[in-house]
Amino acid sequence: MKTLLLTLTLFIKHGRAGTFHTLTLWAKNDTISMKKYILILFLSLTWFTNNPLYSCTVFMGTRDSLTLVGSNEDYKKSNSQIFIVPANNGKYGYALFGYNGSEQSGVNEKGLFWDGLRAYPYVATDNSCKKTDIGGNVLCKILEDCATVDEVIQLFEEYFWEGFRLSQLMVVDKTGESAIITCNKNGLTITKREKTYQVCSNFRISCNEDIKKAHWYSIGFGRFNKAKKQLQNLDLTENNFLSILKVTRQNNVFAKTIYSTVFNLNTSDILLSVNGNFSQLAKINLLEELKKGRHSYYLSDLVKLTDRDKRQVEILDDDFLTNSNKILLDKDWQQITKKRKAKFYRTIEKESGHYIMRDFYIGGTLQGITHYSSLNPEIIDGEYFEHYANGKIKTAGHFKHRLKDGEWKYWSKDGVLEKTIIYSHGIRQ
Repeated sequence: MKTLLLTLTLFIKHGRAGTFHTLTLWAKNDTISMKKYILILFLSLTWFTNNPLYSCTVFMGTRDSLTLVGSNEDYKKSNSQIFIVPANNGKYGYALFGYNGSEQSGVNEKGLFWDGLRAYPYVATDNSCKKTDIGGNVLCKILEDCATVDEVIQLFEEYFWEGFRLSQLMVVDKTGESAIITCNKNGLTITKREKTYQVCSNFRISCNEDIKKAHWYSIGFGRFNKAKKQLQNLDLTENNFLSILKVTRQNNVFAKTIYSTVFNLNTSDILLSVNGNFSQLAKINLLEELKKGRHSYYLSDLVKLTDRDKRQVEILDDDFLTNSNKILLDKDWQQITKKRKAKFYRTIEKESGHYIMRDFYIGGTLQGITHYSSLNPEIIDGEYFEHYANGKIKTAGHFKHRLKDGEWKYWSKDGVLEKTIIYSHGIRQ
């Protein structure tokens, strides 16, 4: 009996990138087997096209008193932005980069950089060590409170962050220290650089062995190896980092590089390009931008215009208000446009000087209410509620500048109060 070789090359879609994987099946050339394997192929295609993946490419290099970081942010066509937040109340000043109001990477006045990357495979995380649940936005807290990689590591050793279930962080400071922070089934993992460079893409790096050997889930391994090869052979210059960003950029029907950045952590200079176009670049200095007060730019406006004609584009909090419109969200709380994939929807309104974000299950049941003092960047500040799909209250508490504060209550699905926890500035009492 003849055997038929079936090969299917799939482009696995990422929210911010993609990679090609090949699925090969051997089927006996008879009607029953062919039907079975065609079904497998159909289900495989359905799974890949309905389970979007997210990624980017980040790398660093250091020599003497120079430390550079390069980053490609890959997604679909979006409005990429930079938010400048000056120092205030003992907090460091910093810049956040993202798109459509999201926060994807950041750098502060002390020369500390982070970038968040979706990490595969996903892992189940729980707070088995009973660490303090940091609440709010840990990524902003890093920039506000930390100056070195070791301080970031200490933060995650003290606090629990549920986000590591889906992601990993690459952090770099101006001294040249670098680390990839994530978790595996055994808990928090730290992988520090061993050479004069370090690279991160989207396979979960929980030990150096992961860097040396590709696994079936090693999403982005090709981009990882391209960047590593270039870093081994090129001098440490901003132009050479731009060339690495060029060879690792995405440009296909599924994802495109929406912006690229090169950070000089010693001088606070930042080079920018938009939409994979490296013929048009902008250069800003974080310390100079912080002197201007809180403001923001669309990256496309920075790049397209000359320095003499450069204009600032304010992204005001009120620009995010939806009024009666609905923002559709998928099961991972990512904004989408197709209603059939939506699991939640969101409205954002302004009430009594605060911004109120209300989330609903797609059927209309209230899921949660969050108060913000700022939407650009997001600062959770005020009452917070969550509800189960049956409408019963799940969680009620209060945030004070992103940190849990005061009394927090937690209920079961049938409405029984299970526990009450007191927090003071994010620390469980």
